[in-house]
Amino acid sequence: MKDLTTRISVVERAVGSDRTRPASYRLSELAAWLFSIHADRWKRRALFYECHRDYFPGLASGRFVERCRELEASYRGLAQVLFTMPAPVRLVPIRVTVSRLK
Repeated sequence: MKDLTTRISVVERAVGSDRTRPASYRLSELAAWLFSIHADRWKRRALFYECHRDYFPGLASGRFVERCRELEASYRGLAQVLFTMPAPVRLVPIRVTVSRLK
């Protein structure tokens, strides 16, 4: 007969290496996602006022659009810094089945 022995082993894996999940639970990835959303909003806002310069001459010609571009760049920079942070390594227990012949 075969005797089956179950042992618990520890395997190292990077947290967040599963990119199939729709949302990440890491705080830094969530913050980076939010910063990229805000950067897109500032970009759209600047484009809107530039495209509709005839309706909003004061905002389009003033410092407002330039400030929108600055905010977009800063938010995008923060998102890029947070996205490039290395993922922490955690130890995950897994079960290994070993068969012995007697």
